[in-house]
Amino acid sequence: MKKKIFLGTFLALMLFQGTGFAVPYDQYTTTDEDTFWTIAQKAGVSPNEMKAINPNVDARNIWKGLLMNLPKGHKSMTGLIPASQVSRRTYTVQKNDTFWTISRKFHISLSYLMSANPKIKDTDSIHIGLILNIPTAPISISPSTDWKTKADYVIALAKDQFDVPYIWGDATPWVGLDCSSFAQHVFSKIGVNLPRTANWQFQYGTPVAENDLRKGDLVFFKEHGSATITHVGIYIGNDLMINADTGPKDGVQLAYVFSDAYYNASYAGAKRFIH
Repeated sequence: MKKKIFLGTFLALMLFQGTGFAVPYDQYTTTDEDTFWTIAQKAGVSPNEMKAINPNVDARNIWKGLLMNLPKGHKSMTGLIPASQVSRRTYTVQKNDTFWTISRKFHISLSYLMSANPKIKDTDSIHIGLILNIPTAPISISPSTDWKTKADYVIALAKDQFDVPYIWGDATPWVGLDCSSFAQHVFSKIGVNLPRTANWQFQYGTPVAENDLRKGDLVFFKEHGSATITHVGIYIGNDLMINADTGPKDGVQLAYVFSDAYYNASYAGAKRFIH
């Protein structure tokens, strides 16, 4: 993980709704010339607004390829990733809704809907305004499908975990994950049983050269000068990965692999598990 967070986590949670869901924001890709203040100026928002929704970002340390949240109502800018691409699907409970009617509305099984909302213990007492996770990935796919379909499925499963908090040592989908348990969870759904830690995951799979990366590959990093692998992400294409981390925000999020100066410096290689 990029860094330990204490106060940052507390501030971030203040921006979450009562059930622990982050507000989705458009994200901006920083360049070599950017500073925290020039980004706010280009976006037409105040630095305080920027800081409030990027509590883990050090305003004095903005590196190339960092993905930062932008406040609502910002100006149009190049280098944007829409909020719809960096947040999981949710639904706000309305009058007369039940778990059953909601599952029918989104054409998913009741058991799948319940498994995506493990914090809700009594499904008979949901109330108006409650925010529920709604999975977008199908509950399963055929094990005999081609590699592209498997990779798309892994990525869809991964995106369903957007903003799930990073909790070191936890392996609870929809509640708390670290980088390796996140990868382990989504790959298990296609019958690939990864080891528990990123360092052990790196010992298996087929090595992949940087210029041969394709969607669904795992990318690995040795952070802070470590001699061993400390971090793993799922490559989704266009230099982007989805990973569980603590920076620049907390939880499952997108990051650049080589355009991000931090990850580029710590990149250790990639492995392929989807064939």
